[in-house]
Amino acid sequence: MYHRVAPYGSAALSRYRVTPEAFEQQLSQLRDAGYCSASLHDWRVAKELNRPLPGRAIHITFDDGYCDFMTYAWPLLRKYNFSASVFVATNAIGGASTWDQRYGEVLPLLGWDELRWLHTEGVTVGAHSANHKPLTALSIGDIVHEASRARVMLERGLGVPVTSFAYPYGDQDEIVRHLVGACGYIFGLTCLSGMSQFDDQLMALPRIEIAGSDTLEEFVTKLSW
Repeated sequence: MYHRVAPYGSAALSRYRVTPEAFEQQLSQLRDAGYCSASLHDWRVAKELNRPLPGRAIHITFDDGYCDFMTYAWPLLRKYNFSASVFVATNAIGGASTWDQRYGEVLPLLGWDELRWLHTEGVTVGAHSANHKPLTALSIGDIVHEASRARVMLERGLGVPVTSFAYPYGDQDEIVRHLVGACGYIFGLTCLSGMSQFDDQLMALPRIEIAGSDTLEEFVTKLSW
């Protein structure tokens, strides 16, 4: 799980920013170790059949949809033959990351033209709610609104089904998972740390966060969970 790949930014948000040089080292390590991209649908089928995916499967995700994904992350992902999912807060598409304001940094976010282009390039675009709010703090009606509005906007804007949802801030519980799933999502991605196992709920999939401070050795260790 990544947020930004960029050479600079607020010190307060450095945990969520991996430099392009470090990101390229990580992708090179993945390629050389025999990793390959697998979709969430691939993982769902493997779970249903109780049959491991071939090779060393990995699914790379980016939360928030910062514009610098286009500048730094996607060219490197293509270079090393990896795909990715990008999760966006739909009411902020083409706007700015106002949720970062408290840390002294507000950044431009991907717009519709960029998202459509990325989709044609093979990037999966998923929902990160409509307004990037912690969902457990909301009423049942507001949770449904956040999840359903995000799905409708993305499906209308991209012209494809949207089945994956990353919980903002990783904030979720059984009620949130149930309501988001009832809005038509198949996959819910958390911030719980770990590799996904066959007994994981599809609406509560764990992820491994890659921090800006991680050395290459720490990156490799995280993959050996």
